[in-house]
Amino acid sequence: MKILYIIAGSIIAIFVILLLVVMISINSIVKSGIEETGTEMTGTAVTVESVSISPFSGKGTITGFRVANPDNYQQAYAFQVDEFSIELKPLSIFSSEVMVQEVIVTSPQIYVEQKLPENNINTILQHVRSISAGETTDKMLVIDYFSMTDGSVDLYTEVGGERSERVEISSIELHDLGRGEGQQALEEVIKKIAEDIAEEALRGALQSGGEQIRNAIRDLFD
Repeated sequence: MKILYIIAGSIIAIFVILLLVVMISINSIVKSGIEETGTEMTGTAVTVESVSISPFSGKGTITGFRVANPDNYQQAYAFQVDEFSIELKPLSIFSSEVMVQEVIVTSPQIYVEQKLPENNINTILQHVRSISAGETTDKMLVIDYFSMTDGSVDLYTEVGGERSERVEISSIELHDLGRGEGQQALEEVIKKIAEDIAEEALRGALQSGGEQIRNAIRDLFD
């Protein structure tokens, strides 16, 4: 009987160890994937403080997500969010196609720094658009639902005198990213999200900026 207890205890211990390994693997893979792919796509540092995703439900949170500004801009970040939630299929992390049920981003802060005729958001977006499918990773990505709400844009400009303004921006809701005919590369899905966020940020700056700012940013929508 004692031997049975030892065997049972050993099996439980092995299971717990394997569970911990899977948990750590999922979190580290997601964290490094976001930072490495994000940095290559934006051309600037993308960092994450921590990732916590359940290996059972696939639900979790990503904390301290930040996109640094390109060189020659004064503000530290172009985009940051303290925490957002994610739900995915855990085992898909280890496959060639990552399946994400939803990404819910609340209260992101976007910083638009205008230097005529350019601004930081458009500089980042241009770099994102220059990346070809499969250039940063061979993984495919599907996101069933993406939502961003309660976002704000801080506009910084020295045009017409140094000043700053803050405005709220419209919510973003996207469905079935990466679905359709054939698989879609991770880069293409990220481009779609980045373009929508950038457009809302620049529209917010367009509303709050002075005439010179409005003229400069409006050109981006022509």
